[in-house]
Amino acid sequence: MTTSYFVRICCYLVVAFVVSACAPTLPPPGEIVDLRLLPQNVARYVPMPEDDRPLISPMRQEHLAQTFHARYFAPWDDREMTREDGSDLFWGLRRYRDRIVFGENLLPVSDCWLEEMNRRSAPDSFPALVHPAVTVTPTSLRVLPSHKPVFHNPALPGQGFPFDMLQNSLVPAGTPVRVVHATPDGDWYLAMAPHVSGWVRPWEVAWVDQPVMEAMRDAELVAVTRDGDVLRTAQGMYALHGRVGMLLPRCPLPAPAGTVAVQAPQRRADGWAELKCGFIADSAIESWPVPATWDRYVHVLDGLLGQPYGWGGMYENRDCSALIQDVQALFGIALPRNSRAQARAGRVVDLAGLDAAQKEHRIVELGVPLLTIVNMPGHVLLYLGPDPVSGRPVMLHALWGLRIQEPRAWRAQHATPGRWVLGRTVITTLAPGAELPGLLRPEGMLVERVTSMTILVDS
Repeated sequence: MTTSYFVRICCYLVVAFVVSACAPTLPPPGEIVDLRLLPQNVARYVPMPEDDRPLISPMRQEHLAQTFHARYFAPWDDREMTREDGSDLFWGLRRYRDRIVFGENLLPVSDCWLEEMNRRSAPDSFPALVHPAVTVTPTSLRVLPSHKPVFHNPALPGQGFPFDMLQNSLVPAGTPVRVVHATPDGDWYLAMAPHVSGWVRPWEVAWVDQPVMEAMRDAELVAVTRDGDVLRTAQGMYALHGRVGMLLPRCPLPAPAGTVAVQAPQRRADGWAELKCGFIADSAIESWPVPATWDRYVHVLDGLLGQPYGWGGMYENRDCSALIQDVQALFGIALPRNSRAQARAGRVVDLAGLDAAQKEHRIVELGVPLLTIVNMPGHVLLYLGPDPVSGRPVMLHALWGLRIQEPRAWRAQHATPGRWVLGRTVITTLAPGAELPGLLRPEGMLVERVTSMTILVDS
């Protein structure tokens, strides 16, 4: 046993003694013991092979990438839209019928707000506008044509900020979409992206003609593997920020040293798209699909650790399912957008009915590190591997908070009702916050809520 492992075991024992022997105390807001004892470093848990064997065989990855490519560009496929096609696109109008919801001032919205949403959505005139398009900026897809938030009762746990229920998803710039409807005023478009649909602002998309579609479909694609790097035009002007999961066509122009030339769609004044060459740091780009090697997964995931949680892509951040979708997209693995659908996106191993220890044992026994999603209602986690100290399964996930009681003593340090907020992408066990004196049991223990795991790609 190495010295570092011995020290960590001692830390576990000390923490356990303190929790059991002392009066309940609270860690600093946003912190739990898992985050102190588990290094926030993906490579510590992923069982690296001794040879150069990839996580997915090249032949299998090529097949996955072909499927991804077809789905990615599917919104541009010719298709007639009918009234029946819109039945599932207006689900928000049905969901909020006769419901009390709250606005940005945390007060109930007007009784007529849904009437206004129905007027703007104009479902009876669907499809009012149909055209292939592409996003030209990180684009929020909204459940209803409004940028204003809608919350469930903000006085109840998990129903206020940041859970704007009209925020459906976010897609990167350069994503193929099909506009299938528009509001009567023309200030919102209803768009279908590869894995999600929603309302967007007109200036967030640009129409594409056949030459642009063919240029993007036929080009070699490159994948952005790091958030935040700036893509600049040939004149040095800002074009957009790179984002993990973004795919762009490679540009044939020579690039300055240390950069890669890519084509970014720009919206002209007439609303049509044109592809403009720009340059981005070569350390933030790889040819797509990125080879599915262990070290490349580790590099991408380490770059996302600590990033703030973003429900439905709010503030251009990620929630649990967006995190997994964006990462796996780099390697050519197409996933649905929400956690419920992701739980069915591979070979499912049922864990319901097992106790906590049995669930953890089964995950370590059968789970494939980096290619296994652990599922519970409303949340998904990416399995990294076993903790080399304790042997317990270790997860990477975008986590808002843990379910806690609300004794009066907590309120001074914690302002979010019923949640101990972590609010970022973290590495934890399946029992984060077990030491919190107010953690709800059993529902506050993530392992108790685990129902299955999904192996995305079998070897």
